[in-house]
Amino acid sequence: MKKNEHVNGICCGYTKDGHGVVKIDGFPLFVKGMLENEEGELVITMVKKSYGYARLLNLHKTSAERVKPVCPLAKQCGGCQLQHMSYKEQLRYKKQKVQDVIDRIAKLDLKVEDVLGMEHQLYYRNKGQIPVGLKNNIVQTGFYRINSNEIIDMNTCLIQSERINTVLAVMKELLVSYENASVFRHLLIKDGFHTGEVMVVWITRKKNFPHKEDMVKELVDRLPFVKSIVLNLNTREDNVILGKEEEVLYGQSFITDTIHGLKFHISSKSFYQVNPVQTEVLYGKALEFCEIKGNETILDMYCGVGTISMFLAQKAKKVIGIEIVEQAIKNAKENALNNGISNIEFVCSDAASYAKKLSEENMKPDIIVVDPPRKGCDQITLDSIVKMSPQRIVYVSCDPATLARDLRILEDSGYHCIKVQPVDMFPFSHHIENVAQLIKNK
Repeated sequence: MKKNEHVNGICCGYTKDGHGVVKIDGFPLFVKGMLENEEGELVITMVKKSYGYARLLNLHKTSAERVKPVCPLAKQCGGCQLQHMSYKEQLRYKKQKVQDVIDRIAKLDLKVEDVLGMEHQLYYRNKGQIPVGLKNNIVQTGFYRINSNEIIDMNTCLIQSERINTVLAVMKELLVSYENASVFRHLLIKDGFHTGEVMVVWITRKKNFPHKEDMVKELVDRLPFVKSIVLNLNTREDNVILGKEEEVLYGQSFITDTIHGLKFHISSKSFYQVNPVQTEVLYGKALEFCEIKGNETILDMYCGVGTISMFLAQKAKKVIGIEIVEQAIKNAKENALNNGISNIEFVCSDAASYAKKLSEENMKPDIIVVDPPRKGCDQITLDSIVKMSPQRIVYVSCDPATLARDLRILEDSGYHCIKVQPVDMFPFSHHIENVAQLIKNK
């Protein structure tokens, strides 16, 4: 099998990224944009030792689950990978993706639950992180082309909230009008879905530049729902988006949103789930898996601005939230105060270090909730969790593979996984969130 060779094949499944898999004499080819059971002509683009890549040239048989992408930039933009799939097929693929790693990595005899999907799959994101650039002196705002640093210029993204799109359109006009787009690296826009408050973060190469005050005034005059404008200075030469130094240009350093009746302050750097509708579903499932009776002490690791912590504190005796981001902990403490929740304590610390400290102090929480970043929990954290010996562990994960890895470790350390519940937080993308419930073996 060689590069540029033409072959015909049938798609028999999907990769973790949602590419079709076509096997030619047992050799797997990964084909972007091909759906299961479709037949077509392919051209091989790369051959490696145990697999290859191919491009779909012609479809001979089309799946009933193939749909026309709703976005005209779907094939160019790297933001959505699954717009050619029906939503039913997206959910089926995501369930299988989770089941595959539970079987292969976790090696558990466990049937993954059906994915909890969304009724309306457009305009769901409350956060937009948009690169700004110039091409032939023309301002460009959009997302990066797949596997590239080239900006695909766009004015509307169909998965961002309509308020974010409105802010983006006005900001683009201002950048053109005031001719200072070269100072800007990114725009970070956060939308309080339930309150209607919007924060706009200007991520810039310079702290001072012409017409800064004029832009602030015009943006607020034109869009009164903008309640916070923050300048974030980033002079780095790498791909890190946010710099360390910030200045509030208008309003306060946060906006407010609500989840399930609780108010939350959201700052530029604090973590907050990007899909508010499904966040209630996700956290509701985490709360259900905790099986709180009322007398429990719960440890919430990687607590962010305290969203899960406060869900838990409404039913538990005491909650301790741990988060390494100082601003997030500041927001979490404010959030608890604003919501009148007093049975909660927030600690700014690395999760692994603090978990180790608590285990050495022989702390014994009844339940531990973890919601780590994509890389999952490290060995120190997992060892400390096991040493603290909670009756239940609820693991919220944004990466099925690292979840499966950690479940295997916990299974080997005296815990048993009862359920894995996928929740679709990111329609049209290959990402899937999960909540796992583990109990201590008797």
